[in-house]
Amino acid sequence: MRRTPLFAAALSALLLAVATPAVAGYGALAHDSASGKFGLSWDKPTQKDADAAAMKDCVESACKIIFRTHPHQCGAVATSEKEGSTAWGGGVKGTREAAQLGAMQDCQKHTSGQCKVRASGCNR
Repeated sequence: MRRTPLFAAALSALLLAVATPAVAGYGALAHDSASGKFGLSWDKPTQKDADAAAMKDCVESACKIIFRTHPHQCGAVATSEKEGSTAWGGGVKGTREAAQLGAMQDCQKHTSGQCKVRASGCNR
């Protein structure tokens, strides 16, 4: 008889753990158009944290948030390989590969040279 309350408490704790959603991830891309520098963040607990991490990674004081990614989204940035070029492109999609492809396609619209994916990541 004494095991019933203990079993019920353990079962309740297990059900609560399974039913509680995982912490969602957020991301952002910060970019400075003059220097071409960027910062990309992903899988942060809040959008505010994601924005701050992207801005910190971007380094330049003129950086601005260009796009944000939400839970279950991936983001990528590609830049031109051409010396001195500040051409870039970004992509936000449901998979890393799709985000990278989107970033490459966006970058190619802004340069006659080749582009390369520089960073990508996905949120939970």
